[in-house]
Amino acid sequence: MALEQYDLGEIRCLKLGGEVPFKYCRGCGEPFCGRIITCWATRIDIGAFLAENFSPEQIYSCLGKKAPGRLEQIFKAADKAKS
Repeated sequence: MALEQYDLGEIRCLKLGGEVPFKYCRGCGEPFCGRIITCWATRIDIGAFLAENFSPEQIYSCLGKKAPGRLEQIFKAADKAKS
């Protein structure tokens, strides 16, 4: 499976509240969004995609931590804007 195979697919982002392409989901985190499985599991074989394109360490590091919620991101952005 090529890394860019699903890039044009779009879905409503639970974090941002709007439509985003798969390319955003696989590139917005370290190394991808921590919610990628929740969001894309009904549309693509996300487990196979992650296994083929990322190391087990990368997958664990990303999925093993809690993704920040929308409110937390707003506060972080506000703090960043103050600086």
